[in-house]
Amino acid sequence: MVASKLKRLIKSVSKDTDKKAARKSANAAEVPAAKVRKLESKLGYTFTNKGLLHQSLTHPSFLLNTKDQLKNNQRLEFLGDSVIQLVLTEKLYEKYPRHREGKLTAIRSGYARGDFMANIARELKLGDYLILKPKDRQAGVAEGDSALGDAFESLVGALYLDSDFDTARKIVLGLYNYLDTAPTAKGEISNPKGKLQELIQPVHGNHALRYDTVSQTGEAHNRTFEIAVYCNDDKLGTGKGKTKKEAAEKAALQAIAKLQKKQ
Repeated sequence: MVASKLKRLIKSVSKDTDKKAARKSANAAEVPAAKVRKLESKLGYTFTNKGLLHQSLTHPSFLLNTKDQLKNNQRLEFLGDSVIQLVLTEKLYEKYPRHREGKLTAIRSGYARGDFMANIARELKLGDYLILKPKDRQAGVAEGDSALGDAFESLVGALYLDSDFDTARKIVLGLYNYLDTAPTAKGEISNPKGKLQELIQPVHGNHALRYDTVSQTGEAHNRTFEIAVYCNDDKLGTGKGKTKKEAAEKAALQAIAKLQKKQ
């Protein structure tokens, strides 16, 4: 029932109308051609209508209080959300034939969470492509889960309008690793380093954090790394792990706990 409702919603969108609107709109700003090609290469898809791609990357704040406010990425975000929901619903229905509706809904909600989509956006480095005012970029807007998750949904909406559902589904499933990577439980921090950066950046700037390797022990096949994270010269936390990435994430989690305790 959910899938059929979503499919009807998607079919109700006038693709021709939105495509014409995007072609006619004179974008206040555009992503440079070289960056467009780089993003398209990551997606494995070349946009016919570049205007849709530019619109999907235009943060609402960029056109705030202008006559072009509707040319930001919010409408595409609305559409992309439904496309993603249908892709996930269809794939989960196929992947788990013995799961009941409630279980399928719970699994889908994990994949559809903003922080999960934000991490996909980070893998694509969408923050580098977002069209923002300089002050908002300096404020770290492009690094936040909200802007990145919204941008990912908008990008999917643009992909759907520029192509068709089958093409959008193929790309979305590829970005979701065909649902082979389970989402983190609700309440867990899926990207500790990104979360710590969000906490530090507004006060101390983009380059205040650094991660130093404190020690490296064990044989080559069984090493343990210890990493400390600093804000300028203030040590915020340490972590140990079998990889530097794991150790750094544990250090970031300790730092987040320390900062939140102070609040």
